[in-house]
Amino acid sequence: MRKLMSAVGAGALLTAGLFVGAAPAQAAATCTLVQSEIYNGANIIAWSRGLQGCAGDVYWEVHSADSGAWQVADSGTTYYDNEVASYYGDLDLPCELRVYAKFGSQEKLTKPVRNYNCAP
Repeated sequence: MRKLMSAVGAGALLTAGLFVGAAPAQAAATCTLVQSEIYNGANIIAWSRGLQGCAGDVYWEVHSADSGAWQVADSGTTYYDNEVASYYGDLDLPCELRVYAKFGSQEKLTKPVRNYNCAP
């Protein structure tokens, strides 16, 4: 499977209302893993992920339910430096997917969505 998606500025999903942030005015010592739910619109699937208040590597997985049980379709780590990035894709994504992210003891798992560009 080729790489799933590209990163764009956080403003794209912020404008679309997909940005899920932590409480405002965090102290510099606070580190928050941010991950929005998946937006599934016409011809695009998108979400945001990143860190607020610190820098580090976030481990992530894209889960697929194509065979009935959830399996890891793709995984990796992405370095964030007090930033939130937007990710999007469509044809490269599984027919049913969810996204998991972990940073330290913080974990986020999106609700599953269906990729409507898959064959029925």
